[in-house]
Amino acid sequence: MIPHAPILAIVLPLFTAFVMPVIGILAERYHIKHLREAVAIAVMVAVLIMVGSIAPDVWGGEIIVYKLGGWPPPWGIVLAVDALSTQMALMIALLGTLVVIYSASYMGRDSGLSYFYTLILLVMSGMLGIVLTGDFFNFYVFLEIMSISSYALVSFRRDALSIEAGMKYLVIGSLGTSFVLLSVVMLYGAVGSLNIADLAIKLAAYGATNVPPVLVISLALFVTGVMVKVAMVPFHTWLPDAFTAAPTAISALLAGPAAVVGIYWVARLPYLPFGMPVGAILVALGLISMVVGVLMALMQRDFKRMLAYHVISQKGYMVLGIGLGTLGAAYGTMGGLFHLLNHSTYKALLFMCAGAVLYQTKSQKFDELGGLGKNMPITAITFLIGALAISGIPPLNGFVSKYLIYLAGLQAGMPWITAIAVVVSGLTLASFMKAFSSVFLGQRPQRLQGTMEAPKPMLFSMIVMALICVAIGLIPDLGFNIVGPAAEAAKNVTHYISQVLGGT
Repeated sequence: MIPHAPILAIVLPLFTAFVMPVIGILAERYHIKHLREAVAIAVMVAVLIMVGSIAPDVWGGEIIVYKLGGWPPPWGIVLAVDALSTQMALMIALLGTLVVIYSASYMGRDSGLSYFYTLILLVMSGMLGIVLTGDFFNFYVFLEIMSISSYALVSFRRDALSIEAGMKYLVIGSLGTSFVLLSVVMLYGAVGSLNIADLAIKLAAYGATNVPPVLVISLALFVTGVMVKVAMVPFHTWLPDAFTAAPTAISALLAGPAAVVGIYWVARLPYLPFGMPVGAILVALGLISMVVGVLMALMQRDFKRMLAYHVISQKGYMVLGIGLGTLGAAYGTMGGLFHLLNHSTYKALLFMCAGAVLYQTKSQKFDELGGLGKNMPITAITFLIGALAISGIPPLNGFVSKYLIYLAGLQAGMPWITAIAVVVSGLTLASFMKAFSSVFLGQRPQRLQGTMEAPKPMLFSMIVMALICVAIGLIPDLGFNIVGPAAEAAKNVTHYISQVLGGT
């Protein structure tokens, strides 16, 4: 492991975010083209390397405990890095790097790019802090860093739609983070600790039948706050507007890396720190979100809005799988985490393809598009790969994770859940075939006759995403080698507590 890698992965983008306006001034004064973009890409590549250096240690079962200020837990603030948090950090770093590369071209026509890269690096720092922290209060702090920066990014272009979407995201998102903060306050008042491992010990001491009402309320608030951030139905109303109105590079960021942090805490919920049975709640919310999301997607005539509703539906699969895992289905948690891995790649890819179409045609309405397959062949092929992957068609990566969730439904003795999941996959395929036909096939409008392929930096990120979808589908062990240790780490509470607290 690179020395101090856990804290550097958080601090490096955070520090660079604050000096980015100075970098922008230097770029303009000395006429250095793409200096901001180059610095942001270099920072994200460095973060990816640092997170990657952690992986071999934690995949062997080790938990890296980084003590800030030298104070031991539970009194001091620590970063606790296990296989689950490493999976999340790797996904955030890799997808974040590709989104920043994509943004180098996509955002080139916009002004205020110093602020854009400031905000995007703050989002990255917040995401990484959320998944690496071992302290409950600092989880809230990093959640706010990510959230406030995201609100600003959604409204970045400051037109009527983006401001409205940003305000809706701000109001509903602030309610979610307020619920989390209230939960943290109640936990601290009840047990006098904010270290996640220490909280788990103290909460377990109450037993299953002697839980104080304040802890039940705290759990309810925390679950609600997390579900707002994950955008599970009925807490989803901010997501379609935010994803539709935001610059598409930001939509890809929110659909890919930002999806990671919410599901990370869904995976932690049944085990740390509360250790309370929430499996039935997760299964119910997952099923409702799957069905409502795909039905709403089928009715859309806007490219990005359709993709936004599919985000809700696919997150439903993840929450469903994790919920089934807590009900005794061996493949459940692994299927949910594997689907998160896959979703983050193909969903970011699909938004990038939509952004490429919007960038070249100035439209995201299906009725105004058509016949672009000949003009934008790489975009069409990569979109088709993403569409088949999200629909669970073999041999692409989405099939592997969906198949695990199907098996989990059968293992849990609820074949009707598997049947619903299969039907939703069929509706997903129908929705994407309609979208592919509307955008890339059929008659090309006269105004689009001279449409060109997307710029190379955008194509680079799209091609890498598509290759990941194909590679994991053809060689599932690439995913299992990441997801297997992560699923085991999520369940092995005793090992987490022992390692973080040094055997106490």
